[in-house]
Order: sequence, then C-alpha cells, then structure tokens
Amino acid sequence: MPSALIIEDELPNIERLEKMLLDSKWNIFVIKSLQTVKDAITWLRSNEQPDIIYMDIMLTDGLSFEIFNHVTITAPVIFITAYDDYALKAFEVNGVDYLLKPLEADKLEKSTSRALLLRGLGDQESLMELVKSMQVKKPIYRSRFLITYRDRFVLLTVDEIAYFISENRVTFLITRDSRQFVTDQSLEMLEKELNPEAFFRVSRQIIVSLNAIGTIYQSFNGQVKIELAPAVHGPVTLSREKSGQLKKWLDHSNGY
Repeated sequence: MPSALIIEDELPNIERLEKMLLDSKWNIFVIKSLQTVKDAITWLRSNEQPDIIYMDIMLTDGLSFEIFNHVTITAPVIFITAYDDYALKAFEVNGVDYLLKPLEADKLEKSTSRALLLRGLGDQESLMELVKSMQVKKPIYRSRFLITYRDRFVLLTVDEIAYFISENRVTFLITRDSRQFVTDQSLEMLEKELNPEAFFRVSRQIIVSLNAIGTIYQSFNGQVKIELAPAVHGPVTLSREKSGQLKKWLDHSNGY
C-alpha cells in the first residue's frame, strides 16, 4: 500500500483528501497530515519520506515553497490549491502536477498514478521535461454560497453579493439588496476562493464586489475613498498601497 503525506491547513480538505486517497484504486495510506510550513519542515527532517506528498501552497504560516529551502524532498509532490498563480513555481521543485480545488476524483487519480510511476526516478531532467509538457489548468472559483439562516438554508450566487465584512472576528456577507448573513469563513479563506476579477480586498476588514463600488473619491495624498452600495458606515478609506492596487485593478479588470 503506497504511503502519503498531506500538507494542508484546512481540516475539512484534509479529511476529504484522505477519504479520496483511501477509496482510490491505489488504496493510499496517509501516514501524517501537517498544517503549517514549520511542522512540515520538522517532520520531514526526522522521518522517512513517503511515496508521495500532497501539498497545499498557501498555509497559515506562509507558502509551502519555503519547505524546499530547508529540506531536500525526494518524493514526488502534487500541489493542490485554489488558484493557479504559483503554477510555474510549483514545477520548479518536485511538482509532478498541479490540481485546483475543489478536487475532482478522476483528476486526482490520474495525478496520483503519474506520481507513483515516477517514484524513484533519479533523472531530474526527464522529470522536468514531463512537468513542462503539462497544461496549466484554469482556476475554479466559488460561484455560490449555501448560508445557514435561522431554521433554513439560503442559496446565494456570487452575483448577489455586494461585499464581505469582518467585525469582531465575525464575517458577514452583505447582498446587493441589503440582506446580511453570517458566514463561517474568514476573509483569508474567502480571498482564496473568490474570483480576483470580481472581488477585491480593500482592507483587512472588507472584500468588495466590483458591482458594489459606487463613487470613488481621490485624496491629495494618493489615497482613495469609496462608497459602497449598499452603504457601510460611510465611505471606506483605503491605504496608499491599497489605493494604488484598487486603481490598477479597476483599470485592468476584465470584469466578471
């Protein structure tokens, strides 16, 4: 039975991947699941490497690429992430494939088969030729949310969402028709799952939809203020850095 190591910071994703691997034709046994860069480095330094490693890219304490700066990884790695910003970087290390969340069983099966076939391959040049020939897949973003509201569920599409706002460690979803719901996801998690063409994080507390941005005011110091629809405690003031990013995003966005 092949062995695997999972490096992933979200418990539901770990549990789902473990089940998918156990149910696959390879019947893969997960020997350990780790949730941080630090823990992964510590474990890999003191344990024999498994047959295959499944690695998320964005972990709570940084990017998983940092692991390769501290440990020589000989096992083939399948990177799993919510979007493809780091695809080329993934292939510079031991990445034999790059899968996007949510995982599809057939694609996971094919990637796993490829990785296990490459296990023990000493010719790094041949390995890199293989991964360069792989087609980088387009990212898959959230299209809807199922929200618990009182004694029922509410299904919302992303087109209905105006913005997400975090207050007192609670994340609220505000719709374009002014309805308000609580979601159990943090802004950090949402930022990974939302289409960056349609949503922008204007501050530590708010992620806005392109369709929710109303009047934009420019200050003398390069900062901007934006009015949201529906309104939220008056105009939102962005930092100089965020102001520049927002203007670039608005000017170059292809829309949603």
